[in-house]
Amino acid sequence: MTATELDSVTVDIIGHNLVAIAEEMGTAMIRAAYSPNIKERRDCTTALLDTTGHSIAQAEHIPIHMGSMIGFIPGVVAQYEGDINPGDIFISNDPYLGGSTHLPDVSVVAPLHANGDLVGFAAAVAHHAEFGGTPWRARDIHSEGLRLPILKIVDRGKADDGLLRLIELNTRVSDERLGDLRSQFAAVSLGARRYTGLLERYGPESVIEATASWLDKAEVQARAALQELPTGRFEFEDKMDDDGAGTADIPIRVAVDVNHDRIHVDFTGTGDQVAGQINTARAAVEASVYYTIKTILDPTLPANAGFYRIVDITIPHGSILNSKTPAPVLQRSDSCMRAVDAMYGALSQALPDVIPAASNGSIASVNFNGYDTVRHKQFSYTEVIAGGAGALPYADGQDAVQTHITNTANTPVESVEQNFPLRITEYSLRHESGGAGRFSGGVGIVREIETISDGIRLTVKGDRVTSGPWGLRGGERGKPLAFLLNPECGNEEAFTRAENGRALTPGSVLRAMTAGGGGFGATNLGTDPLSNTQKDDEK
Repeated sequence: MTATELDSVTVDIIGHNLVAIAEEMGTAMIRAAYSPNIKERRDCTTALLDTTGHSIAQAEHIPIHMGSMIGFIPGVVAQYEGDINPGDIFISNDPYLGGSTHLPDVSVVAPLHANGDLVGFAAAVAHHAEFGGTPWRARDIHSEGLRLPILKIVDRGKADDGLLRLIELNTRVSDERLGDLRSQFAAVSLGARRYTGLLERYGPESVIEATASWLDKAEVQARAALQELPTGRFEFEDKMDDDGAGTADIPIRVAVDVNHDRIHVDFTGTGDQVAGQINTARAAVEASVYYTIKTILDPTLPANAGFYRIVDITIPHGSILNSKTPAPVLQRSDSCMRAVDAMYGALSQALPDVIPAASNGSIASVNFNGYDTVRHKQFSYTEVIAGGAGALPYADGQDAVQTHITNTANTPVESVEQNFPLRITEYSLRHESGGAGRFSGGVGIVREIETISDGIRLTVKGDRVTSGPWGLRGGERGKPLAFLLNPECGNEEAFTRAENGRALTPGSVLRAMTAGGGGFGATNLGTDPLSNTQKDDEK
């Protein structure tokens, strides 16, 4: 079949084959991974990308991970022009050099060739449970972990043993790190092989033409959906509670301009970058914007970057959402979640019968690391704990789910206790944590974790601690996130990110209680139905 004979059905078939390749890559990486963080929690993403770094096909994994690719691929092409060969694999994790959105997210890509020409990359991003450094006390990116610029780690099928040794010596749990990296190598190598098979089946010209048409289809579909949106300028301001280093009530301000040709998302007025670790590299926010726009335009849009063409993004450099090096960015996902909340708050004015109340509002997580005296080795355990989804205009919010830019699973209790010197003493729903309303917000989770070994260091992250997720049209706020150390033991204390890195004694218990979603609609029909979103802030 020649490219000129392609019809829309063939374009769809090839397009879905590309998606299937990305999905198979993800399955292979998860099955081959060493750490529970990838094998059980599935904190990873796979995709096929063009030579500009835009997605051709993305597996249904973690939306924010696409921010790791936006700058990485152009950097590879520019740095290694003329030296990108079949069998090569490239690696980076540095958010300021385009290779990631924070250092634990390590990006790996393998080139795709057609008729000898570079046409794209197979990509795998994996969140490693640790990647060196002293991240719990870092005040700049240099302390957050090992920084890898854009490097060739496999050259025509031969691994760079020196670079692997460097990674091994600068990480605490090196067997996991190398094992997880090799699972990423396997995933992208599989993607390159499957892409070659697709070329052999349909012909290089047909696959390349179908790929371009697949991207065009997403743009056309997005433009059709755009015609149905109300036009105008919609503004909203939310805030980050604090950065853990002394700065509180950091504004996240957005204006969304919608016309029948384009959408412009402008974060001008957002607070400056801060000393704490909630700063964000621009690419992570771009990925968050694309996620949000897809959900309000048409969730059935093909999983590619074609619809990006109708979106413009403004983020002031030096703000918390587009920080300058060497600002720390380890906990950037909370700020990205707040950017999503702010965009939904603005768009609720345009689509009041579509947009939900705020969901739990952060990627609440805990990390325990130290020496495992039972298994006689270093360990690092990371858990992202789900919360409540915001109520919809027509239904209650879902309970105990990951929302928006994350999509990880939980680590099963059995896996935690088999792999780490920890014990799960409670795992339950946090009843009555969802905001009240005509439709209630979903409830969060209670997860209690007890330490067994001595000297284990605790790190927590998450926002919506001082004020819960907002409701809409009279709905109430959900209960905020809270971490309690040694609850109900006589020495109970709140634990915040300001205390991160504290060494715990054996038998210490951390209780994580994640936020519930905001409610939608007033419970009392006589209540003013206008938004209750900012009432707490106005008092």
